[in-house]
Amino acid sequence: MKLMPLPAVIPALLALIACNSGFNPDKKDGGELISGGEGHPVIFYRNSEPNENAFTFLLPKDWSITGGITRVDPNAAGGAGNAIEAKLYMKLSSPDQKAGMGWLPDTRFFDIHRYPEKSLAAPMFPDGSNYNGMMVMRMMTPVDFIREIAIPFAHPHAQNIKVTGVQQLPNLAEEYGKMSSLMLGGYRFNYQAAIANLEYSENGIPYLEKMVCAIEDWGQLGGGLWSNKETWYVRAEKPLFEELAPVFATIGQSVKLNPEWITREIRSQQVNSNIALQTQRDIARIDREITEHRALTNSEINNDMYLNLTGQEDYINPFTGETERGTNEWNFRWENAQGDVIYHDNNNYNPNDDAELRVKGFKRSEVRKR
Repeated sequence: MKLMPLPAVIPALLALIACNSGFNPDKKDGGELISGGEGHPVIFYRNSEPNENAFTFLLPKDWSITGGITRVDPNAAGGAGNAIEAKLYMKLSSPDQKAGMGWLPDTRFFDIHRYPEKSLAAPMFPDGSNYNGMMVMRMMTPVDFIREIAIPFAHPHAQNIKVTGVQQLPNLAEEYGKMSSLMLGGYRFNYQAAIANLEYSENGIPYLEKMVCAIEDWGQLGGGLWSNKETWYVRAEKPLFEELAPVFATIGQSVKLNPEWITREIRSQQVNSNIALQTQRDIARIDREITEHRALTNSEINNDMYLNLTGQEDYINPFTGETERGTNEWNFRWENAQGDVIYHDNNNYNPNDDAELRVKGFKRSEVRKR
């Protein structure tokens, strides 16, 4: 499967956490689940994407990171169809591996039978075959893709999988449509986006998961090209999911892209697109999701969708003076120059006096005055 271009990371985060989990704003037990007990600080350390330092994000103390940015070799993949941009395939896990967030790879597929007049070679490529590095597969809805492809890929040992609810994300789909029109000189790809609520068991443990997926349809221009985008999830043991909602929200809101990496990636996509053009004329309009434009749309997606899950607040970074959004599920927020963040409910707690912390230099991060 193809992983999402990094410019897609932030909208994906905002999209997933937008879902209404039934989170109870009066409960603040998520801190206990990651810190060890009542009265302990909720500590988030700023981490870098491990493979290429493409972005940074906050991660709870003692959580682990696997995966990161990867690249597809067109020679090994049988073609350049999925080798244009950087790929993100990453998982964040709690110490007991029972709670976490995961980004699944985006993938370009080719529904070669959808527009038979576009390809005389269609009979030569049955479903499941390789067409220029893309699997030949019928185009799916977001929920069908989650059920048939994403869940088996992400959780191969999951059993008794049930889709218990679906929430459509028309705002996210609309933003993608606008972007495609700008990038393609007026031609607009079609998009669907949705969040699926899932329940299943794994190793005898009942889980609740929320997974978002957007489907991109290239229409007649692509002659059958389509892809999944923004396919990622949060999950936890079913009884604990609501308590972990502010933790997921904090991670999701904290992503900061590396401008130097973005510049290199855009140049790389331009080169790789030229290679793809030489290899296959059918993908002459490879979508170039320019980071600068994605940044312009992030605020709209955030305002329309992100605040649905858990209460948020604008805080002032005590070192830079910049406004940062964070959860308001705890009463007090502290931050240091490295971007590590601590939440706490005790007004008398000062992280600089905490002998158990490996880093110091924290200052109170106050709510932005309105």
